[in-house]
Amino acid sequence: MSPDREAPAERAAEDAIIRWILTEGRSAPSVARFIGGLCRHLVAAGVPLWRATIYAATLHPQLRGFGWRWWRNRSVTEEVRIARGIERSAEYLDSPLRGVIETGAAFDRRLDGGAGALPLLDDLAREGGTEYIAAPLNRIGERFPAVAWATDRAGGFSAGDRALLEAIRPALAAVIEAAVLRRTARSLFSIYHGRHVGDRIFEGKILRGGVDLLRAVIMATDLRGFTGMSDRLPGEAVIGALDAYFELVTVAVHAVGGHVLKFIGDGVLAIVAAEEGHDGAAASAGLAAARAILAGLEAHNAAAASARRVVLRAGIGLHLGTVMYGNVGAPDRLDFTAIGPAVNLAFRLEELTKGLGRPVLASADFAAAAAEAEALAPLGRHPIRGLSDDEEVFGLPEHDEGPDPRRRAIEAE
Repeated sequence: MSPDREAPAERAAEDAIIRWILTEGRSAPSVARFIGGLCRHLVAAGVPLWRATIYAATLHPQLRGFGWRWWRNRSVTEEVRIARGIERSAEYLDSPLRGVIETGAAFDRRLDGGAGALPLLDDLAREGGTEYIAAPLNRIGERFPAVAWATDRAGGFSAGDRALLEAIRPALAAVIEAAVLRRTARSLFSIYHGRHVGDRIFEGKILRGGVDLLRAVIMATDLRGFTGMSDRLPGEAVIGALDAYFELVTVAVHAVGGHVLKFIGDGVLAIVAAEEGHDGAAASAGLAAARAILAGLEAHNAAAASARRVVLRAGIGLHLGTVMYGNVGAPDRLDFTAIGPAVNLAFRLEELTKGLGRPVLASADFAAAAAEAEALAPLGRHPIRGLSDDEEVFGLPEHDEGPDPRRRAIEAE
């Protein structure tokens, strides 16, 4: 904004941008789109913006936060995921945003006379930047989100530019705070409940008893020998083994488009939804996930043997059927899960893997659907706990030779 702009015009520009932030802007489909729109409005109002950055922390096991960068000569606002551990890096320790984020102290530095000892500002100065301003937004937890503005105009920002940027800061802070809290909530829902379930919860599908009938492949897995492992190993080793196992299963299930619904002790319940008329595709995906889990365990165990880490083995039960999928529980403690006879059968098949010495067992319904892609090995009819009739059971053809006695003993633990 030029320094000779009349006060009424300045106030009109401020009011218009604040109104946009709190109405149209806050409804933008993403933070990146919001920031891009805001910066274009500021440039249209006469502010000589060259670069803008917003940083905000989040609750996430792998991420420290998110950053968004806008450049005047680029058509897209970049979103950057900031990994945990960056707070120990030279990039962060020498950043002009560090004090803003940690203490909420504002920062203002002219660049056209040299930026001094801060590498980022030296880079901006070499590229033509003339002034860099950073300010805190509303504190979230222990840290402040921060906004940084840079210009390449000779002489830097005018007093009117600074006044406008300061005037819009409360509205900007409110929108960024709401966006960060929404993203944090969505991330936590996805981390603790799985992405698909997390999205459903965030969209408001939270009524107790609100369940859908879903045709799906049900996968039940169990870590072999976990009770003995817990007795003889230190707690840290047990948790490390569980984490390694859960990661193998989750990666394999997600790779085929499935969803891990829950970890149950040392077991996992997962599903692969079957689209109408496509049971075969869902069964093939279930088989691919089961084989990927076994391959992952084999690779883990090969490395574990040389590193004296815990060797992992598992049993996997596969069934295809209709489940009740949704919210069950008490009014103030709900669980989003899949229940029904189909789920029970998958777990019973997993139990039977111990007695038959096979790592993977499938039901007749699953095998019939999988037959579109390959024939599973029939293993005869076997009694299933809780069922009045014997169930026809199938295995993977590559296991037809059967395990040796030592493997059978291990699988039976």
